[in-house]
Amino acid sequence: SPDATLAAVCDLDGDLAGRSAQGSIAAYTEIDRMLAEEEIDVVDICLPHSLHLPVALTAIEAGCHVILEKPMAIDVRGCDEIAAAARGRGVLVGISHNQVFFGPHRRLAELIGQGALGTLRSLYARLWIGGRYGGWREQPEQAGGGLLMDAGVHRVYMMRELGGPVETVSAQIASPRAEDAFAVTLGFKSGATGVIQGAYHGPEGVFDDRIEIQASQGMAEVRGCEAFFEGDLAGPPQLRVRLGGVWQDDPVSDSWNASVEASVHQILASMALGAQPIVGVDAGRETVAVIEAAYRSAENGEPVNLSELISEEATN
Repeated sequence: SPDATLAAVCDLDGDLAGRSAQGSIAAYTEIDRMLAEEEIDVVDICLPHSLHLPVALTAIEAGCHVILEKPMAIDVRGCDEIAAAARGRGVLVGISHNQVFFGPHRRLAELIGQGALGTLRSLYARLWIGGRYGGWREQPEQAGGGLLMDAGVHRVYMMRELGGPVETVSAQIASPRAEDAFAVTLGFKSGATGVIQGAYHGPEGVFDDRIEIQASQGMAEVRGCEAFFEGDLAGPPQLRVRLGGVWQDDPVSDSWNASVEASVHQILASMALGAQPIVGVDAGRETVAVIEAAYRSAENGEPVNLSELISEEATN
């Protein structure tokens, strides 16, 4: 990034920290020591979800801006703690919702925002994966849930990005908070409906994360984003649009790697100017709130009004 210089790295695994430092910067195994000994403006937290809250609070208390991978925290209460601490110390928090910066997604958001597709009616996002992720991501207490709270976060924030504010959430999840499959229905304030489905039950090697849009004057499909990174898809087109009765391939193209880079670079550029990142605490909190509402709906068998849940969590 032209707006930042890597100052130090920290990991519990000293060998990993040393390899990441490549002999050119300081490597630590204790974040408190790193913050005390180094002059650091921003801490980029790339840790299991359950560690986002405590490490973010530690960095904020030291006066550092914070970048968090998705999800911001494992519940709305954790998001609120991070937001309150940042306000109290006068620092900024950015959330790396990288798919917001994926070229085909940006182009689709522009078409919707310009009204080119007409009135938005339905949004559908899939997450079909052949085989589970390993390591800590298989542990609900570290991931904060199952597939929905892990890779499903990308689907949730993209539905919010494309469909606008969410009003109601209902879900069918066999084992909420430890799920390997889910179906979530979103009622948008605009009147549109969104459906997100995901499961680990696909054939070996499959990764399907396409998005489909139906509107009054047109339709659109993004063939995938991470699917290209995972190797299940290759080559253009990534975005197809139906306007005037004709399907057309949009020339915009991008990669998962580039979207991650663009996301982090935008956050750092904003922080260098003292400005709020495009994806900040509000977007991070709303995304986690939708997932929390989905879990509650699956447990209670009733739709959840998102504004009521958010107000309830804020009060608590």
